[in-house]
Amino acid sequence: MQRALFSFSKCRWIPWTIAGLFLVVAMVNGALAYFALQSDPGLVSEHPFELGNGYNRVLDAGAAQDALGWRGVVHFAGTTGLKGQIVAELRDPSGAPLSGLSVKAAVVRPVEPLPQQDVVLDASGQGTYSALVTLTRAGQWDVRVTAERGGDVYQFVQRIVVR
Repeated sequence: MQRALFSFSKCRWIPWTIAGLFLVVAMVNGALAYFALQSDPGLVSEHPFELGNGYNRVLDAGAAQDALGWRGVVHFAGTTGLKGQIVAELRDPSGAPLSGLSVKAAVVRPVEPLPQQDVVLDASGQGTYSALVTLTRAGQWDVRVTAERGGDVYQFVQRIVVR
């Protein structure tokens, strides 16, 4: 009598292996879905559709700002610890200092949800505007500067590092 080369009774483990692999895939998908639902969705606005509809106004404001040709730079001059001055220097297209501006700054921590600090920068002369601030932590901060004169508005954001 000749022996069979292949027997289905010896391969009963194959369907169970396939079922086990599908179970592992289902468990991993369930875990990923759970963590996706529990994490931050990354929304910047509560009303993104309305902001998207008004984007042409943002583009127009950006074109008007570019037409001004103003340039700005920000740095942090630390005095003691986390206390110091936010200093903004603003120049016109020829590099001359801009004076007579109303300047505000919003200091935001980009890596954690700390409250935004809003400060008004006072004119220090020669296109320099500054304000004393006390930051809550060392590290990276984004400074969003808004300078206005008449109907002209200039905004820029610069990241600073506080040690």
